[in-house]
Amino acid sequence: MTFFTYHRRVAFSDTDAMGVVHHSNYLRYCEEARVAWMRERELSQTHYPSTKVVLAVLHYQVWHLRPARFDECLKVLLQARRRGLKIQFQYAIYIGDKKIAEAETVHIPVNADLRVVRPESRLTQILEKEAWTETWLSNS
Repeated sequence: MTFFTYHRRVAFSDTDAMGVVHHSNYLRYCEEARVAWMRERELSQTHYPSTKVVLAVLHYQVWHLRPARFDECLKVLLQARRRGLKIQFQYAIYIGDKKIAEAETVHIPVNADLRVVRPESRLTQILEKEAWTETWLSNS
């Protein structure tokens, strides 16, 4: 089974005084991967500012397994699915073949008044075709 893959290098500004990636950056890496996933599937128009709907973060969790350091190449694998009105993303972050982090974000579509709305139909259609493995993350 093939999952969406996003690559990026660790920037010096991502590291802390100990020379490792600061924990807050892992959520940014997930967001970058999620936006790249949407862009590749031509879903940019289903999200703010192209529409009045935004995928608000309802929940997130990150499991840190190993540190990452400046200039290391990260590979972020992503899977996505719809669960009712919620949209769930899971991420596995690797350096080479070593998993260094796992994460999950759950989003809910809201309008400008922050009221829950149905996801855009194009997004729903794409999510129905996505691969999903229940036991993909070891920590969930």
